[in-house]
Amino acid sequence: MHRHFKLAAAVVLLGYITPVSATAEDKQIIIAVRAHSGEQHAIKKWQPTVDRLNQSIPGFQFRLQPYTSLKQQRQDGEWKKYHFVLTNPATYIALEKNAGAKALLTLINDRTGMAQSRFGSVIFTHVDHSDIVSLKDLSGKNFMGVNPLGFGGWLVALHEFRKQGIEPRRDFASLQFAGNQPDVVYAVRDKKVHAGVVRTDMLERLAAKGRIQLTSFRILNQQENPDFPFFHSTPLYPEWPFAVMPHTAPELSAQVKQVLASIHRADVAAKAGKYMGWEPALDYQPVKQLMQALGVEPFARKTILSHFSGWSGGIIVLIITMAVLLYIFRKKIR
Repeated sequence: MHRHFKLAAAVVLLGYITPVSATAEDKQIIIAVRAHSGEQHAIKKWQPTVDRLNQSIPGFQFRLQPYTSLKQQRQDGEWKKYHFVLTNPATYIALEKNAGAKALLTLINDRTGMAQSRFGSVIFTHVDHSDIVSLKDLSGKNFMGVNPLGFGGWLVALHEFRKQGIEPRRDFASLQFAGNQPDVVYAVRDKKVHAGVVRTDMLERLAAKGRIQLTSFRILNQQENPDFPFFHSTPLYPEWPFAVMPHTAPELSAQVKQVLASIHRADVAAKAGKYMGWEPALDYQPVKQLMQALGVEPFARKTILSHFSGWSGGIIVLIITMAVLLYIFRKKIR
């Protein structure tokens, strides 16, 4: 009896010990940040913001995880590898649909001393290309975007092209992706391609650094908006969202939201991140509608076979192949 009591006590004690161990692991909170200019640049830009969270919320260790790959950031979100995410609107929508992410805040960028919480795409060519004055003139020309999954660096422009009856992969002589924003600008400047697209304010930022002359470029499909001072060729959409993943405790999510919302332009975090602060999450429905119209992931139009994968897909293909061969064989016998 005494031995049985000790065994039961050990089981009960183990039941108390195991959750404590799991809770200790849960104290490390991962923040996944899109690193479009490389990991080191992302760390320099966003670590002070993470430091602010560590200083303000005791009992947790917030850790920055930069992602140079949008595909990997989406995949890791579905695998619950992080708790919060800061990324472009298209990747957020994919995470919202596939992983249950929820936007808490929208970034307010500091652009030449002006607060901006919306952005779009600017499509441009070299001023020497006198035969390119509209989007239609890009037919038969070489074009460069930033990333096939990029929002301001491709998808917004793709939507504008299709609205005007232009199908880039069909109509352009070539379509390339540079992998980062500045290289697209330099390729157009150096006439390595006829035209390109980057997110709004990129041209002005590179010009302010002395790396380009704005007079070297012609903006295509230029839009006018008195509240938006940068070149743009498309409608504007909400800036990057800061979102929470569904497995994160609601209490912690509320604390993080409160701390970030308290950051002001003069704070170290804002200066390093080149932003003015955060505002309650804007409506990302227009981003979702754009992605649905384009038929891109996670709204890609599926064929019958696309519903099958792995062994099931292989079996379906094998059955179809055997049926075709049997049909041909019978035709020959007759």
